[in-house]
Amino acid sequence: MIRGTWSLHEPLVPANISAIMVKMGQEKGVSQESLLEHTGIEPTAFTDPKARLTYQQVIVLTNNLLRLCNDPTLGLAIGDSIKINQFGMLGYAILSCANLRQALNLGLKYHVLVDPAFNFEVCEEDDITSIRLTSHIPIENIYYLLSDIFLANFVNLGRFLTGQDIMPNAININRPKPEYFEVYQSYFLGCPIHWDQPRTEIIINTDLLDTPTTLADESTAKMAESQCADILSRMGPKEGIVVKVRRILLSNPGHFPAIETVASQLATSTRTLSRSLQEVSTSYQKILDEVRKEMAIEYLKTSSLPIEEVAALIGYNDPSNFRKAFKRWTGKPPSHYRSSKLDYKKSRSAKSPSFKTSTTEPSSTS
Repeated sequence: MIRGTWSLHEPLVPANISAIMVKMGQEKGVSQESLLEHTGIEPTAFTDPKARLTYQQVIVLTNNLLRLCNDPTLGLAIGDSIKINQFGMLGYAILSCANLRQALNLGLKYHVLVDPAFNFEVCEEDDITSIRLTSHIPIENIYYLLSDIFLANFVNLGRFLTGQDIMPNAININRPKPEYFEVYQSYFLGCPIHWDQPRTEIIINTDLLDTPTTLADESTAKMAESQCADILSRMGPKEGIVVKVRRILLSNPGHFPAIETVASQLATSTRTLSRSLQEVSTSYQKILDEVRKEMAIEYLKTSSLPIEEVAALIGYNDPSNFRKAFKRWTGKPPSHYRSSKLDYKKSRSAKSPSFKTSTTEPSSTS
């Protein structure tokens, strides 16, 4: 599981979404005891609105669910079952937004309150907008589940917020076309679905973002967002400037923003950001290189993705440039880490990949 500044072992994930997963499993005849096996999750957590789980617990629960239910389309049902109130205070803030654009922007800003590892982006290009899943998880079955939850939940929330039967122009899915593809065609009736695409995304007309919501309330939206900001500030320790930059980079894997964009997101100028990084003996380029190196090593060690796809996932369109950069970073070719994949998996069979927050020597990218 790729992560930014959150910890596998820190309780950050609200338990209510996992409660839906357990309920789905029980409806398919799997006992709660079996679903929670080896998770360390107490059933009482699902009735406690303040309960939070570690991501390690969520990963084990997800694996149990997929293994015991044997239903490859379970993510659609989970996404369909997630209601706006299960997002806590963020849900109330979104519910009160004036239109879909404001709701999406709020979700982008505070998504960590619902799931620290779930990332998406909104790309407006003239009259077409794509809502893209940017969480890259080199654990195939979990990634497929997350993709399906993303697709079903975003389409359903759009309909709920506007009171209209919204249907995307198209849906692109970053996985091969499965034998059970008819399930998706029935679920998104009338919407073209394209398989084996570079990314999982929902394509809509840009003007749809201006659709008003049915429960818009400016004062409630401001109050709820203020509380979201307060909750976020209390979730963890204060971040240093390097950690903040890494967090932004890791929330946009494969589409790393320019330093000007990062500075804007940190509410500072490019010059001030560069100076602040220089004061701690690093630079934006050094941090970017380090993030790319860590991501590449984790993908190579823990997945069977082709070298070309690994290169694309960390922002290299040309695999040869990636190979050169990787050799500079590590002193070894990518194939060295791919050949040691089996030994690595044996030594870390019960763990998930993680990215730390340190930086190392400078290097350049193409």
